[in-house]
Amino acid sequence: NFRPLRAEDTYARIEDIHLHGGVPEAVRSHFATAQNLIAYSWFYYPFNVTAELLAYVSVEFALKLRYPGNEKGSFRNLLRRAVDDGVIKSSAFSVVQAKKSERQERSVFIQDEAPVADYAATLVEEMPYLRNSLAHGSSTLHMHGASTLHTCAELINQLFPEEASGGSQETPLK
Repeated sequence: NFRPLRAEDTYARIEDIHLHGGVPEAVRSHFATAQNLIAYSWFYYPFNVTAELLAYVSVEFALKLRYPGNEKGSFRNLLRRAVDDGVIKSSAFSVVQAKKSERQERSVFIQDEAPVADYAATLVEEMPYLRNSLAHGSSTLHMHGASTLHTCAELINQLFPEEASGGSQETPLK
């Protein structure tokens, strides 16, 4: 069944992307701007790429808050530290869980011992490159902003423990 995309479809792509209440308010507010840009990308398509850049910047902001005293550290080095410290784990990303599930379901077609890249280590190498390619000017237009926001939210959520109160304060769409 095919139907034209609607504004609601754009909103639905980001509806389930949240930062938990343990993430500092400043980061949650910063990230909410990226979410809103995705929602508004229905009306102005380039906001999609701008949202992606802002999501990467939100990750860097969160890393600098997580590792105070390293405010001048490079994005890559801060990411590497979080992975090396075991704060960022590949297993905590939904894309890794989905691939694992897919491998189990399709075991006839995929060998169990097939090499799989360490997702967190890949992010350390690729995320700064992707951020820089957008930050230093690009004419690229694509619709991957929501998936980038999802990955960035999962990464940011790993940087901070969830609040013990159990009351999740999720990033609101404004």
